[in-house]
Amino acid sequence: MPPKTLYISEGHIMMQVETIESRFIFNTEVNNINYVTDNEGKQLGFLKNSNGNNIIFTKDLEGIDVAIEHYPDGTKVFHMEKDSKGLPAMHEFKPDGTEIIYLFDVNKRLEKVVELKINGDKLTTWFSIDGESITQEQRQNHGILFTMNSHGRSAVIWLQPDGAVETHGHDKLIKHLITVFNKYLDGCEI
Repeated sequence: MPPKTLYISEGHIMMQVETIESRFIFNTEVNNINYVTDNEGKQLGFLKNSNGNNIIFTKDLEGIDVAIEHYPDGTKVFHMEKDSKGLPAMHEFKPDGTEIIYLFDVNKRLEKVVELKINGDKLTTWFSIDGESITQEQRQNHGILFTMNSHGRSAVIWLQPDGAVETHGHDKLIKHLITVFNKYLDGCEI
């Protein structure tokens, strides 16, 4: 299987999916946590991990484990053993106001990433088990960009603000994008 790569538009950073999965606190067993207990028996755990980030371990109102990781640059990452759908998730809040949501499957494999910018731009990427990725990038002023990467092939559809459409790439992948994003592209001349 080819390595899965995620493009995060912030700062044009390339990250391996496996790297993101390894950042998820509940993907491994965590040791050496120092706990304190309050009068009601609730515990808070504290840990400084190997990269120097401070992590606080707690439970939410339903008793689900949550770890809050603080980075030196002000970034905060909330690691949730289970989100509202019962699946593992991470929410990253950057100092510039960007929020990145990482959603995992039951086996803690990355399925979807949603990046929300303070200006309203939104980048959503879905990953398949066999290494394919599909991205929908909605920009406030430049339309919507749909992309697909599959085993060394790629395709792009750009739905411009005026309704015009441009395509580039592998024809089979373009057809797949048209099928997946039909509600956006219905009635467009492609």
